[in-house]
Amino acid sequence: MNAENTRYPDISAILAAKQLRRRELAALSWEEKVAIIERMRQLSPRDGWRRAEKQSIGQSHVDLPTN
Repeated sequence: MNAENTRYPDISAILAAKQLRRRELAALSWEEKVAIIERMRQLSPRDGWRRAEKQSIGQSHVDLPTN
């Protein structure tokens, strides 16, 4: 298949919906944004945030003081 003949699906509706959602989220108050994050934490697997944090710390190249 030639690059000239390649047809891609129309994703303009998807991109428009994403843009609308980003604007809606940007318009929220700080408290509403924090509430969303708290809800995401409740819905995530138990201790999922802590495990991800520990993994990223374990991969860090910075030597942290141990005392």
